Amino acid sequence: MIDILGGAFRDILFYGQIHAEDVIEMSGGTGYNVFAGLREIGIESTFHCAVGDDWPFENLRHVNGKSGIFVCRNETEVLAVYRGVNLDIPVDDFKSKVLFSTLECGGDTFEKYAKKMKNEGGIVILDPSPSFEWREEYVSLCDVLIPNEREFESISPPKFKEVFLKLGENGGKYIKDNVEIYKNISKRGDFPLGCGDAFDVGIIYGLLNGKGPKRTLEIAVNLGEIASFFRGSSSAVIKAVRKANLKS
Repeated sequence: MIDILGGAFRDILFYGQIHAEDVIEMSGGTGYNVFAGLREIGIESTFHCAVGDDWPFENLRHVNGKSGIFVCRNETEVLAVYRGVNLDIPVDDFKSKVLFSTLECGGDTFEKYAKKMKNEGGIVILDPSPSFEWREEYVSLCDVLIPNEREFESISPPKFKEVFLKLGENGGKYIKDNVEIYKNISKRGDFPLGCGDAFDVGIIYGLLNGKGPKRTLEIAVNLGEIASFFRGSSSAVIKAVRKANLKS
């Protein structure tokens, strides 16, 4: 069981050039994608989120205002990100002792949730995206960090308990104290959008099931690799989980 805090976005994805060959709209955001991936595995998850009255997908908690929107072309060129009511998520009670969060909901909201979880004796796993929301004081609130290379460099974290670093086409790396473990990918598809979120799902799956750092990293890199062969955001994560045949 895990609590998830993060964004729920209307993902609008264009494929092709100015006159798009195809347009896909689906639920997205790292928070939602991780929630969807873990739900597919069968891991009981509570998703703390907010969407507006314009939300066209499955039923999530609605608040007054506009839903977040993410617009991307060819899964490589981000055209717009509007966080909308993702910045208005109220603080809820937890149903577990583990919190996974992103910074899509704003640093202040993350801080409230993280402090509450730590006060209740739980652990906090953070994907620090977008990294401009990062503050140095979050170091004491995080037990596990899951950044990409750019985020890891920009926040320049001091010594963390554990870091699972996303290396994109180069796989991933585990860092703790003086220990470093690398895992490369064997092949790469053409659709990178869901890869990082699939990696997050693999890390959480490994941690919740006591797989150990090396095996957890292997699972995460494998999920990210599989996701790169499927178009979409949440859809790519779900399909990667299905293909990997992970079970809770």
